[in-house]
Amino acid sequence: MATIASLVIPAIAVAEPATQDAWTVDFGLVSRMHPDHLGANRYTRDVLPLLEVDYGDRLSFSVDDGFKVTAWRSGDWSAGPVVEYRQSYNDRLPKGAFAMKDAVEAGGFLKRRTPLGEIDLRARKAIDGYGGWSGDLAFDTGGQISPCWKVGLEARVSWADSSFSREYFGLRRDVVRPQSLPRFGENDFYSAGVELDAARAIGPRLSLVATVSADRILGEEWESPLLSSRDVITAGVGLSYRFGRLTGRGEP
Repeated sequence: MATIASLVIPAIAVAEPATQDAWTVDFGLVSRMHPDHLGANRYTRDVLPLLEVDYGDRLSFSVDDGFKVTAWRSGDWSAGPVVEYRQSYNDRLPKGAFAMKDAVEAGGFLKRRTPLGEIDLRARKAIDGYGGWSGDLAFDTGGQISPCWKVGLEARVSWADSSFSREYFGLRRDVVRPQSLPRFGENDFYSAGVELDAARAIGPRLSLVATVSADRILGEEWESPLLSSRDVITAGVGLSYRFGRLTGRGEP
């Protein structure tokens, strides 16, 4: 997964296609609670910027979803390149543990719109950091449930190759090995989870946003002092202000 918490409410956009050749920018701040690190049973808080930029249904950028270009479209199918940022959580690591660097990942996506929501498949290669491959399969649904409320729901499964799991849970810097294609191994990292997002309009452009997600770490039973819990729970609440074209947001 690109990040542990989805802060820009991706599922809500499913029921509201963007207008062609129109810019919209959502900017705000979110107060978030998340584990100290993957596998931790202690939690910490931070404040993150919320930023989402869209140009019609062609280009999009967000802190959570990365930079995406829809280069091909045919009916309900679309595809294109994507660049994402993977944040590593390194708070309160055990003494002597390796603090893994954040990573920029580049790859592609394939998406299909259905009457109930969108199916999104992605594959990416880390161009720095752990240097391995990762992928996600997600189903997003949601929409406007009242003049002031939008909700979104996401179900997802995520994967990262053993370059990620060895470096993160092995408590050391892994040796980066060149890989031209993804490879699957017994020490790969897997997770599955769900996420619920909501936005409440408190003005024509200002919204209160909230998100909560729960993921479960799957895969091998690594012997690592980092893995004291396989549950990854995150939650956040904040404010978002929209610049540009209004797309049917409700008013209080």
